[in-house]
Amino acid sequence: MKGSTLLLALIVLFTFPIWIGLLAGGFGLVIGIVGAIFGVLFGVIGAVFGAIGGIFEAIFSGLFGWGHGWNFISFPHFHLNGFGVAAIIIIVAVLLNRKKSAKEKDLKE
Repeated sequence: MKGSTLLLALIVLFTFPIWIGLLAGGFGLVIGIVGAIFGVLFGVIGAVFGAIGGIFEAIFSGLFGWGHGWNFISFPHFHLNGFGVAAIIIIVAVLLNRKKSAKEKDLKE
């Protein structure tokens, strides 16, 4: 009985560092997976906010001429700021209104 107890004590003594290593490795694996989940989650949130910012940047760049000017799309190459777009909209609205009023005059006569 004494020999088997001594053998068991020696096995525990020599394999104890392996147990600690396996437990520490398992703990590191779990913490790494949790960190990866948080990384993916915040990466997706960052991508959503980046896409929203890109949409706003595209709108304001198109309207007011703000932005980086990388010019990924080169055809057609013209540039109108917000004031030019507003002027074109007003001109089109006035012309459409003139055509309607001219038709109404013709119908009244």
